[in-house]
Amino acid sequence: MVPRLRIVRALGLVTIQDLGRRGWMHAAVPPGGALVRGALRAANRLAGAAEGAAAIEVCGVLRVRADGGAVVVGTPAARVELRDGDELDVASGAATRATYLAVRGGVDAPVVMGSRGGRVVRAGEIVASGEAYGDGDRDRDRDRDRDRDRDRGAIRVVLGPDDDAFATTAVATLLQASYRIRPDSDRVGTRLAGSPLARIAGYVETPRPLVRGALEVPGDGLPIVLGPEHPTTGGYPVIAVVIDDDLDRLFAAPVTATIRFAVV
Repeated sequence: MVPRLRIVRALGLVTIQDLGRRGWMHAAVPPGGALVRGALRAANRLAGAAEGAAAIEVCGVLRVRADGGAVVVGTPAARVELRDGDELDVASGAATRATYLAVRGGVDAPVVMGSRGGRVVRAGEIVASGEAYGDGDRDRDRDRDRDRDRDRGAIRVVLGPDDDAFATTAVATLLQASYRIRPDSDRVGTRLAGSPLARIAGYVETPRPLVRGALEVPGDGLPIVLGPEHPTTGGYPVIAVVIDDDLDRLFAAPVTATIRFAVV
């Protein structure tokens, strides 16, 4: 029998995610994928799955039970072997906004537009491993992830592109102020509370392409950092874009955490 997990409890937003789907933004489909990609890779390595395999992303609380046999699972920090009937709790919280539960062989889910991710997981479901994934290399990219973890300073950004939308004080405010992650943040965008960024009066918003990590600034001046489910186009001006190497640190930061920004 293929190793399976029964979902006993799923509170908050619990979804199946991999590294996302590329090449569909022209059709208004965002890339999606794991909120914290390094944590997904780490969980997969420990479970014995390919690092890009689908796993369960937990932004809340998850309880699973091994169903019909032993199951090898991994979280970003530990490998666990569950015997038939064993239960395991996984939760996000004070340390991270999203955590992951991976299964040896990867979570089996239908491939849609090149990705197995995106489906919401609910109590009572059965999640099976995908044997076709094969075993992952647990050491792959470990040094890279460790090096990223060494930098716990400011979130680095590239300024622009909409410089003409902001008052001359806006960039200085962005780089000098501290911002707090708001509770209404989600996979679409991380909303920040703090010093507003002054926009030029009468600025006319026009549609433009958007990317993961862009700092959109709506009319209230409080930036929103776009996440994996971001809209593919939008009208709010973008004052800066978070560099790819710092996105995991930003999106892993828990609600109410304080962050600051620095120019590359």
